[in-house]
Amino acid sequence: MREFVYGSEAKYNLLKETLNDHLCHVYMNCTLPSCCSKQTARIGFEKGEISYILYIDKGISCSKITAPALFKEWLFKGTLLFMDFSDIKAFLRSLKCLY
Repeated sequence: MREFVYGSEAKYNLLKETLNDHLCHVYMNCTLPSCCSKQTARIGFEKGEISYILYIDKGISCSKITAPALFKEWLFKGTLLFMDFSDIKAFLRSLKCLY
């Protein structure tokens, strides 16, 4: 996940373009923050008809009390829905505080 939290604009633009095929793109062994119960996880991105979906392996917990609530919700549910790709980018970049 660190790879996405600190991703460049060019990498985000490439990811957004890739998602136009409406398939789920899974990235293996993404580095999680040290406050997580696992060191790595699979993270998936998918573009639906009217939203974007962000996936993560289920069964991961976060011990940091001050971690963003949306991050904890994502870990709990395994998915988050976003209406716009820029919202995914903003969410992931907001997690810098965990690193």
